[in-house]
Amino acid sequence: MAPLRELRGPLLPPKDPVEEEEDDYLREDVEEDEDSVFVDAEELCSGGVKAGSLPGRIEVLIPDENTQEECKVFGRFPITGAWWRVKVQVKPMGLKSYQVQGFPSYFLQSDMSPPNQKNICSLFLKECDFSPDDIQKFLAWVNSVSSYKDLNFENIRETLKTFYKAEARKNKKKSAQNEQEEVERLKSENLKCLQFPKVMEFLPVLLPRHFKRLINSGSKEVLEKIEEILSIHPWKLGFNKITYRELKLLRCEASWVAFCQCPPLLQLMTDLEKDALVIYSKLKQICRELGHTCIEGDNLTSELSGHMSFYNVWQSLKFLKDIGMVTCEKGWIFLYDLYQAEKGIASSISDLMKRPPWHLQVDVKKVLASIHTPKPKDSGSDDEESKPNETGLENSKDIVDPGDSDSLTWDNGDNETNAEVNEVQLDQDQMAALEMICSNAVTIISGKGGCGKTTIVSRLFKHIEKLEEREVKKACEDFEQDQDVPEEWSTFFEQIHKGADKAIEVLLTAPTGKATGLLRQKTGLPAYTLCQVMLDKSVQLS
Repeated sequence: MAPLRELRGPLLPPKDPVEEEEDDYLREDVEEDEDSVFVDAEELCSGGVKAGSLPGRIEVLIPDENTQEECKVFGRFPITGAWWRVKVQVKPMGLKSYQVQGFPSYFLQSDMSPPNQKNICSLFLKECDFSPDDIQKFLAWVNSVSSYKDLNFENIRETLKTFYKAEARKNKKKSAQNEQEEVERLKSENLKCLQFPKVMEFLPVLLPRHFKRLINSGSKEVLEKIEEILSIHPWKLGFNKITYRELKLLRCEASWVAFCQCPPLLQLMTDLEKDALVIYSKLKQICRELGHTCIEGDNLTSELSGHMSFYNVWQSLKFLKDIGMVTCEKGWIFLYDLYQAEKGIASSISDLMKRPPWHLQVDVKKVLASIHTPKPKDSGSDDEESKPNETGLENSKDIVDPGDSDSLTWDNGDNETNAEVNEVQLDQDQMAALEMICSNAVTIISGKGGCGKTTIVSRLFKHIEKLEEREVKKACEDFEQDQDVPEEWSTFFEQIHKGADKAIEVLLTAPTGKATGLLRQKTGLPAYTLCQVMLDKSVQLS
């Protein structure tokens, strides 16, 4: 792998537009999206700053200050403009072509890059929404009272104030308030660079999803706090509970990898703080990759033996526990949020299991048989017949892709009563799973991808829905054909409205958005993620 190179220099627009055919190889993602995270009701209602999307990739030119080489760079640049200098890590992708690794640090050019001050100042004021007429008058005034070489970004605000005062003396109609409004039109992000240099240098690297929103709409108070944190306690930005508590940033934390790209910040941290960030990063990686909510303490110390001593691991874990990022229980280390989520889910499941069992009056053999029943030839469908055997939950060889809606044929309901129920063809694991669902409010089904978990669940509830529709239809037909109906039929709808003989209500949920979408697609019924269900419950309780 080619070593990374650090480029420093002004941002310039490309001389030629990017040709997608030639530069398609540059479009490979180098930055993974952040992990999906749960945001609780309190945070959602707090008015905190939410994460935005990553900026799109663009091509820019960066004349390297060290070699004077003009480099074509492709990457994510949240802010552009000829008045910016950047520092960025890149890897070579061709002759004088580079791809950004990570995100750039920003510095405002104080000297406006002589001898081009006039052009750069004009572009700057245009970006700040000044009219061409005002820009022309201002530049002419600067040239008449001093010279362009004295103009820079550090004094441009005061220079504009002086200009508008001079204009006001010539034009009495312009009030002092109007002068101030004109000056305040200077783009906020450029002024913030002068007031908060550490924010501009480090925040695009540490918090790329929050950076643009903070400088555009974040309050001066929040930016002052971030500037202070970056100057004294930069480790705080690595933990979302601290960034929420002190800055009201929602689920916002910098990764250890991002901190490693900012050596000046690492120098401000103690060994304990750096070790805590390393351990927290390792815990998140293990939970994400293996699907765990915890790891045994001895296994964690073994995983980190190449980075720190046994003593340092437990000292850092105590530090993480004190700031509320982990929970330790019976020798196991939990990420605090996952621990709380698991407790909440376990409590809800326990509550469901303590309730009286339900009984769904369904012939599970018919449900399974109907999955494989082909559509009638005169149905008008050109789809191919369904694949003959849906796999078992664990050990079948023929796997049907659950994402392929055409791989399974659901008949129109009239044929399922006549479907042949052949016990040899029916998978016993699937039959056992359906029987458990019909008699228990909580059923856990396990199996590898494509084994039919979603299929049997969705087919069962679709089958029940059709049975209910047929029952209502038959009752209506009987009612129309027979005027001498029993008395209870006359009060049937009244009983429903009064809540008598209330039907069982089923809430379809899944752990992830992708699984929920699949469940919704397969059943045609509403389905929700566990996060949405828990959030709705939290909102109702509050």
